[in-house]
Amino acid sequence: MQRTFITYCILFFIPVALGYLTVEYFTRQIPSSFQINKERLEKDSDQIETLILGSSQLMSGINAEWLFSPTLNLASGNQHHDTDFKLLMGLLPKLPSLKTIVLEVSYSHFELPHNGADFWKNSVYLDYYDINCFERFTYFKDRLIFLSNPSFFAEQLQEFYLDQTMQPKLNLFAFNYADSYGQFNALNYNKEAIDQKDSFKINLIENPALYHTNAALFKELIDTLQNRQLQVIVASPPMYPTYLKKRVPSILKRRNQVLQEIVAQYENVEVLFEEENTSDYELKDFWNQSHLSPSGAKKFTQSLNTLLNSR
Repeated sequence: MQRTFITYCILFFIPVALGYLTVEYFTRQIPSSFQINKERLEKDSDQIETLILGSSQLMSGINAEWLFSPTLNLASGNQHHDTDFKLLMGLLPKLPSLKTIVLEVSYSHFELPHNGADFWKNSVYLDYYDINCFERFTYFKDRLIFLSNPSFFAEQLQEFYLDQTMQPKLNLFAFNYADSYGQFNALNYNKEAIDQKDSFKINLIENPALYHTNAALFKELIDTLQNRQLQVIVASPPMYPTYLKKRVPSILKRRNQVLQEIVAQYENVEVLFEEENTSDYELKDFWNQSHLSPSGAKKFTQSLNTLLNSR
């Protein structure tokens, strides 16, 4: 009886396991900046002089191919300063030529929750970069990509394989040249329609308590970099005018206060503040209200290149 039960269990779980492995395989076949960055770390880690950290604004806003300094861009969607800090500490021993760190401080960075130890991308960082951001001992399942966020990756599988609406074109520096699925592009860059669109992602909720916690960790991060004699560029990429108008003044004021404090306190810090630059960036330079298109990224990357070359 027991042997029969075990046999039935095996017969049940083998197809389930095979089905999951198939899904995991096809998930990993979707073009990924993480895979490209992994390959660069394996081949060029001793040459990297500049490391970019931050969220999707810097991921889509900087093409390392156009930078004079050999650069690795590890920014990714919803990546906050606590994750940046953990990635940095895991990478420092692997990057002997590192000179400069680019960090992002967006309008509401200090009043958004940190990622924490349960951030789903921790599995991605562990599997691709071999960096443990879980703050605990890891297990085999922690390296399973699809399992880390099934709903997100199920949507990606559908968009890439079935609908073919998401077809990223990544260069050797993990920059996505494809702009065909940009939100402004979908509106045919109709300025009137874009300017009338009132609903887009922006934080309008003040959180002064969280601000103090996040600002303290950010200054601890800057302290660590200064103690290791690394230069820091704090970047704030351009935002579309309708985004700028919706910012909460008190949130903005507190963010700007942190920028002023770190510039005054730390000799190794410079600020690349393009957030309010509405004269050099055109409508087609934006992917949506808070992200640059490839043409906008070219301009912002040139600004970063100028700053790097001025050192």
